[in-house]
This record gives sequence, C-alpha cells and structure tokens, in this order.
Amino acid sequence: MAKQHQRRQGGTSWSKGDSRVREVARELRDRRVAPRKERGQNFVVDPSVIEEIITFGNPSPEEHIIEIGPGLGALTARLQGGASLTLIEIESSFCRALERRFPDADVIEGDVRSVDIGALEGTFTVFGNLPYVFSSDIIFHLIASIPTVSRAVLLLQREFAERVAAGPGSRTYGVLSVMAQLWSDVTLGPRIPGTSFHPTTQVESQVLKLDFLTKPRVEVGDPFWFRRVVQGSFHSRRKKLRNSLKAASLVPPGVIDESLERAGIDGDRRAETLSIAEFAVLANSILAPGSAT
Repeated sequence: MAKQHQRRQGGTSWSKGDSRVREVARELRDRRVAPRKERGQNFVVDPSVIEEIITFGNPSPEEHIIEIGPGLGALTARLQGGASLTLIEIESSFCRALERRFPDADVIEGDVRSVDIGALEGTFTVFGNLPYVFSSDIIFHLIASIPTVSRAVLLLQREFAERVAAGPGSRTYGVLSVMAQLWSDVTLGPRIPGTSFHPTTQVESQVLKLDFLTKPRVEVGDPFWFRRVVQGSFHSRRKKLRNSLKAASLVPPGVIDESLERAGIDGDRRAETLSIAEFAVLANSILAPGSAT
C-alpha cells in the first residue's frame, strides 16, 4: 500500500542573499503579499526541487492537471504542457498574475477545500505544495473527489507525509493513514530540506504520490460509517480499542463488546495495531443486524 521512493539527500543551502530568494521576495512585495504562517505560505526557491517534483510525478501531455496553490507559478511553468491546466489559488493578487502569465489556464480563486472538484468535467491529476495546517482537510477533499481525481502528487511536511504512508504498528499510523490507504496506493518521494523555501522552514518536506483506486481496497459497506468507526477507534489513542470506542460514544457500550467479539478482535489491542481489513470487519460488525446505532 505504501511504497518508498529513493530519497533526495542533502540539498543547496539558500540564503537571503541568493538571487532566486531576492527574486521571490521582490515578486511578493510587488503583489503586496507577506507570507502568512496561518496559510502555510512557503515558496520554493530551489529550481532543482521543481524538477524533482516533475520527475517523480511524471505528468504526461495527455493529462488534465489541477495545481493547488500555484502561488508565483514556479511549478506551474513546468505543468502547462498538459491537455489542460486548472489553477486553484486563494490569493487574489496571485490569481491576476497567473491569468496574465498562463492565459490558457483556468484560474479558480478560492480555498480548494470549498471547490467542488467532483463537478469538473474530465479526470485530473493534482499537483500542489500543501500548507501543513490544511493538509488533512485537502487530502480528505481529494478522496471525496474520486473518480474525478485519479492521482495526486503533493509536497508536504515530511512528518505529515510519513503519517499518510504509515502502516499498522507505527506510532504515526492513524485515521489519515487508514483512509488514504483505503482509497489509494501511497508512494513516498524525495525529501526536501527547509532551506529550499522562502521563508525557510525548520522541518523537512517530502513529496508524496497518491494513486487513487476506483473502489476501496477492502469492502467497507458504508464508507461514512467506516470512517466514523476508525475515528472512534483512535478517539483516545492511548487507550485500549474497547475503551476508545466506548469513549467515542458511537453506540451503547454493550454493542461495542458484542461487536468486538463477533468480529474476532481483541478489545485489549490498541487501534494502531489494526489493519484496514480489520477495521472493515469491525465497522460491519457494529452495523450487523441487532446492533443499535
């Protein structure tokens, strides 16, 4: 489910005196945009990072591409050779500049989380440098946009990327891991040092690829209920599975005990030890005839 691409080692150390950093800073001043921490705005200044994303993502001329948060257009310039290009950008001044620079692109101004991607015509590959604070919401939004979105190539904080790819037994395995791997094949790509951005970041980033599936990896019955059970299982992560589910108050406590027994799952285990298939069995067991919901 999760694969590991050969990782980039080292990287150029960029400082305020470098020409590319000065160029990015000047463009931001011209557009009267100060990078905002709450929006996770960190702009790639190392051109080799753009090339690594392109090499790893390998967009083809036949693909319809959506780029999330194109910003100043550094990655956009390498994506514009596809069948079509849609840019989703939240900053108004960036949108106007992108429309001038990429006249053949469809520029949508707004927060990607409120854009109905599933309503777009065609099948799309998504690229984007995602802000950490919104990464979970955006990935869940992309999952909800299947099959309109067929795959995604995303630059994320390394810690977050590793959470998406984590397997059972890992301390970072959780709701996001289960849901992403239920609906996609996950591949970790190159690591990117924080010095490759303006402003620089204190943590590494990593490229991640999600190849979305046409149907969930295992039969889950009701997908909405499956997600609720997974969330309930991790509700109190340090508690045993039985106690975490009871604390989540999804169903009466007695139903939890009966369902765990019916599913053949030891309630003394912790949620991070369960496979996706076991979560599916558990969710279906709770919904079995006679279970009160």
